[in-house]
Amino acid sequence: MTILYILLAIVVLLVLITVHEFGHYIAGKIFGFKINEFSIGFGPAIYKKTKKDGELFAIRALPLGGYCAFEGEDEDGNDKPGSFNSQPAWKRLIVLLSGVTFNFLFGILTAVIYLIVAGYSTVQVSSIIKTETTSCRGFQKGDIILAVDGKTVEAYRSATSLLSAIEQDKEAIITVNRDGKIIDIVTQKQDFPAFYFIPNRNDFEGKLFENNDGAVSEISVEKFEEKLMTIQDKESLGAYLKNLYKSQEDAETASENLSYFAQIDDLTTASEELGYTKINLVKAGYSLGITQVYSEQKYSFFECVGKAWPFCFYLCSTILSALGGLFTGATALKEMGGTITAVSQIAEISQMGIDYFLLLLPLLAMNLALFNVLPIPSLDGARSLFVIIEMIFKKPVPRKIEGWIHTIGLFALLGLVVFFDIYHFAVSARLLL
Repeated sequence: MTILYILLAIVVLLVLITVHEFGHYIAGKIFGFKINEFSIGFGPAIYKKTKKDGELFAIRALPLGGYCAFEGEDEDGNDKPGSFNSQPAWKRLIVLLSGVTFNFLFGILTAVIYLIVAGYSTVQVSSIIKTETTSCRGFQKGDIILAVDGKTVEAYRSATSLLSAIEQDKEAIITVNRDGKIIDIVTQKQDFPAFYFIPNRNDFEGKLFENNDGAVSEISVEKFEEKLMTIQDKESLGAYLKNLYKSQEDAETASENLSYFAQIDDLTTASEELGYTKINLVKAGYSLGITQVYSEQKYSFFECVGKAWPFCFYLCSTILSALGGLFTGATALKEMGGTITAVSQIAEISQMGIDYFLLLLPLLAMNLALFNVLPIPSLDGARSLFVIIEMIFKKPVPRKIEGWIHTIGLFALLGLVVFFDIYHFAVSARLLL
């Protein structure tokens, strides 16, 4: 991990926090709140400028935060014009929730950019399985799956999950693109024996050579896959693969047959435990009788604008599910982390490519929005809750008590963040030993 990616991760977090605080700032300006300071970062100021109305803008040394400071935000009896608590409760509520609103809108904007660049992935039929007792119904090689039972494949709804959800004894309507024509296929899962197939033909194109009684000849990917379809156990697979040479040079000079793919034990272990390698295993059981490769599809610009909303709601549901998993045990504590962990993971994922980096932006924006709206003391959600209580009972909770609650909550939150970071790295270090 290079220092540039770490700096990029810090900049990403700083932008997200600045967007959040800018939401408070804009809403405060619209409703006439007096703002004492808008700062990017914490700590000593490395740049500051004071406006004519006394409002301070500052860029500070520690780039992991920011704030918008309102006049008299946690004070009782502050009657200065424009002070926070002198404003009507409904205005304060809007200002408090404007930060998460801006994060959500920023998430929508970055989701549009992500969908324009990355599009979405569906599956294309690469081969059709036929046995003496079963055969695929309706599909043809090259079909691109668009929908299953009326549910379209989207960036937030994978073709694989839709196909997996088809019940064993029920017919399904699968919509495909076949050479530019949209066709509905009525099909059903059948009981197929186990077989092996290759998910990516490019891995094998021009690299397959077979030893036939000492005569070496190149074989096509199609012939290779046809052979794989007839193999149902790892011993037979191993015997076949060991008859394949790594390259023409190896075929001519090697005294023993070399596998292009890897040691056979490693290969089958990867196939079964990881679910993906250069050769995939489909276990015996009910399936549609097709093998598939991924097919990248693109949205139009206006489709991206429309799809960004359900895409972001999908991200929110994923985040909430992970958060709820902390209480059910579905999410391991070691998967959590604080600021340092976040920077490390953002830097790591950013190195995987532009698509992954662009996906991070709406994901992090939704994460920050949801986190801040939680009713945790010191966060916008808890502050909003106090305002709602005031609106219901026509009387605010004493500001001093509210201030103490937020202060204690802030220190508890900071302690939890530090704990998550320490625990995450401690577990990671132990796993590496």
